[in-house]
Amino acid sequence: MTTRTRDLIFASIALVLALAIAITAFGYPVGSSYFPRTLAVLMGVLAAFFGARILLASDTDATRMPPVNLTALLATFGGIAAYVVGLQLLGYEIATFLFLFLLMFWLGAAGWLKSLILAVAFTALLNVIFFVLLGVPRPDGLVF
Repeated sequence: MTTRTRDLIFASIALVLALAIAITAFGYPVGSSYFPRTLAVLMGVLAAFFGARILLASDTDATRMPPVNLTALLATFGGIAAYVVGLQLLGYEIATFLFLFLLMFWLGAAGWLKSLILAVAFTALLNVIFFVLLGVPRPDGLVF
């Protein structure tokens, strides 16, 4: 598969997803669906422009894509599933910290010390943004 084919597939999937979001969002009253409507329109326009740009570009790039790293793919999706379970069992702070730390460390984005510092910093930052500034209710965990 070439990068052009990959990009066309991505643009098509993004456009279909935007249409699905739009169909759902435009079925609700404007006040409660303003953000999903805006998201659907913006995503649809960007996907259409991206697809058009790829289609109109010259087809001289025959670069082959590197093989998919299945370990990283499974670690990411497995980590997201474990995070969802961890939110319900351990609570937001512990689950978020563990998710960020283990995923960064496992995927080799940083060493263990840098992963630890970044996980603590991003957990604290997300905590402040969502629970302090935006006033989102904290999800209940079984332990915390």
